[in-house]
Amino acid sequence: MSKSRIFYILTLREKKKKKDLKKFLETQWLPVLRKAPGCLAVELLDTYQDRAGYCVSELWENREIHLQSTAKLWRETHTNLMQKAGEYATIEFLWNCVVLDA
Repeated sequence: MSKSRIFYILTLREKKKKKDLKKFLETQWLPVLRKAPGCLAVELLDTYQDRAGYCVSELWENREIHLQSTAKLWRETHTNLMQKAGEYATIEFLWNCVVLDA
């Protein structure tokens, strides 16, 4: 099966500070993702176009594992992190791609 890469942006909500979102992502969100079964890499990218916030890139063993692992994380074991992320920013998914070059 082919690897899968996911990109999404987190755009700051009003009256939220970018440094606080970054700290949350680096200390809570990203470590949980990196430990998820099937996750190969996670990168935090600064500023997407002209939006105030961040972009996240995730690389997974394949699309099915990504869907299973993230459903369990955000709907079962770590719902509090998804809720907290929503307090800091809106989340918009840009791409869920199949990686063609292995």
